[in-house]
Amino acid sequence: MNTEKQIVKVTSLRNFDDIGFEADYFQSSIKGNYGIIILGGSEGGKPTHLANKIASLGYSVLSLAYFNEGEKINKELEMIPLEYFDAAKNWFLKRDEIKQDGLLIVGWSKGAELALVLASLDNSYKGVIGIAPSSVVWPGIIRDWSRPPLSSWSKDGKPLPATPYKTQSKPMQRITDLYKESLIDMTPPINHTIDYSKIKVPTLLFSGSLDIIWPADIMAEAICKEINEINKKKSLCTHFNYKNAGHLLDEKYNLGGTRENNNKANKDSLDKIKQFLNCINQNYLEIQKQKLTS
Repeated sequence: MNTEKQIVKVTSLRNFDDIGFEADYFQSSIKGNYGIIILGGSEGGKPTHLANKIASLGYSVLSLAYFNEGEKINKELEMIPLEYFDAAKNWFLKRDEIKQDGLLIVGWSKGAELALVLASLDNSYKGVIGIAPSSVVWPGIIRDWSRPPLSSWSKDGKPLPATPYKTQSKPMQRITDLYKESLIDMTPPINHTIDYSKIKVPTLLFSGSLDIIWPADIMAEAICKEINEINKKKSLCTHFNYKNAGHLLDEKYNLGGTRENNNKANKDSLDKIKQFLNCINQNYLEIQKQKLTS
């Protein structure tokens, strides 16, 4: 990656009727790298905090909302149309300051689940980073629990098959119990709504063992095992686990682990993300050189 001093210009993209999505664009003064789409979790809205982290590494990023933002997109995390992300992708790929042959995608929690879904369906994505990922598609998260939620995601107007929440015979102590119980009969904890055979790009996953939302450590390990075995490459997917950290590896969020340990995990994971992004962009340059000399 170019190591010149970077300046980031942040633009709020407001003309939804023209572009078809809700986002803020963090444009780096450093040109020629892959652009990165940032996806938040069940908090909804634009993932500004995560976008700031990745933009600080010298990359142009699109902080993309996919529910609970503005008047034109879903209010709740249920049946989010995957076609929505095509508009953002196509807009981003027209930007002169980034590579034109594809994008990278970074998500945490539900956004990491979504990132893996998108990468399995679209080879425009040249690399995936997931913080606290899910190995399966889950039902949506809605306010009205008097009915079972439909899938989190839809394609062509139809819900993507989702792993159902297991009926609880006794009150849950923690939300993570719901996810663990729902996975308990699955060995490995994979459902093939996410077709891991289609993810053939570098994938970097992070988890904390003290996650109080869902067992991301178990699911991240299963994801990497599946991707690497299918592709017969031991290092296509890499998982880093932090034993004393929580859900998002971030001291800002009280989702397991201590503030101190989450701060350490945040710094270490951001350093690994920087190395990962550098490698992907360097590999692109090497491929281009080979094309020119062949």
